[in-house]
Amino acid sequence: MSLRLDPRETALLVIDMQNGWCHPEGTLGQDGADLRMIRGIIPRVRQLVELCRDRGIPDIWTLQEHFPDDRTRERHRVLHHTAKRNAVACAAGTWDAEVIDELKPLLPPETHLIRKHRFSAFYNTRLEVLLRMLGVQTLIVSGVTTNACIETSLRDGYMRDYDQVIVEDCIGGLDQALHDAAVRVWEKYLGLVVRLQDLPAMLPAPTAAGPPAR
Repeated sequence: MSLRLDPRETALLVIDMQNGWCHPEGTLGQDGADLRMIRGIIPRVRQLVELCRDRGIPDIWTLQEHFPDDRTRERHRVLHHTAKRNAVACAAGTWDAEVIDELKPLLPPETHLIRKHRFSAFYNTRLEVLLRMLGVQTLIVSGVTTNACIETSLRDGYMRDYDQVIVEDCIGGLDQALHDAAVRVWEKYLGLVVRLQDLPAMLPAPTAAGPPAR
């Protein structure tokens, strides 16, 4: 890879790695969704977080939270996406909304947790302000799901002029064909698509002194 990333201007975005989307007993799993792709990325997301921390890149996690009494769903004349499943996923304060156990030990401080109520990591959240405070221009993007929260966040990030490095094998969806089609769109319009094995060559070597000062 010819692109070199500056850790002082880069952040990792880990999107919605929660029980409701990723665990077989979560809402999507109980609804019969095919979670094989999503389950498959979990160990690679862990490796990605560890790699970025080793190179001094902060990780910012999003948590999708829905409310059972969300009145906005009642106003839709066209069937709302949450109504297409047996239950509303990731209800705030439930096990469904928690980060999966495999990644829980890696959770960052509360300052780097972004709670959101819609697909986009940017929409009505403090993410953009946090990125400015951290001096970030480049986002490394991972998480779930391909055609909903990932793609919406990528589009919003691009509209805000962030450079985006999309780690394809650290992103999971529910349909391989739709995932592959989305990746082709991302490559053409929204960022640089790489695989996890490509990323170390794009980063400086770790130093004994630890991550660079911000």
